[in-house]
Amino acid sequence: MKKYLLIFASLICVTTLTACSSDNGNSQDSSTPTTESSVAEEKTADERFQAILDEYSQKIKDAVPGLVDEFNAEAPSKAGDITALAELSNAKITKLAEISNAGVSKMAEIQLKGDATYEEYEAWAKKLMDVYTQEATQITDAYTAAAMGG
Repeated sequence: MKKYLLIFASLICVTTLTACSSDNGNSQDSSTPTTESSVAEEKTADERFQAILDEYSQKIKDAVPGLVDEFNAEAPSKAGDITALAELSNAKITKLAEISNAGVSKMAEIQLKGDATYEEYEAWAKKLMDVYTQEATQITDAYTAAAMGG
């Protein structure tokens, strides 16, 4: 199951990178910065990456208990059907992936604006993906327990 989780996480990362790379960064006129972008530029790229990491890590951590509870509430109706349990588990993990993907996309915006190198973006995105992977194990643990009849 962890192997599938890692594959899924990799697919999300690739999807995000593909979607972000199609933006040329020419959509905003830099001659008239908005108040929001002016405030954002006062912070370094690392500070903005850290803020996104903190925000989305917390969103992931806040979502996990509810998703585990949802899984545990829905699992008894699928007892004995390992495929249905796996699909249920994957559906809950997908909700976490959506949160992670949103954070990674925000990080990509920093890199696409030219405020950070791709390597810097990639390192910060990996940190968020690591939080996602770590927290998703709670759902896979619930799946394992349900699949084993526990």
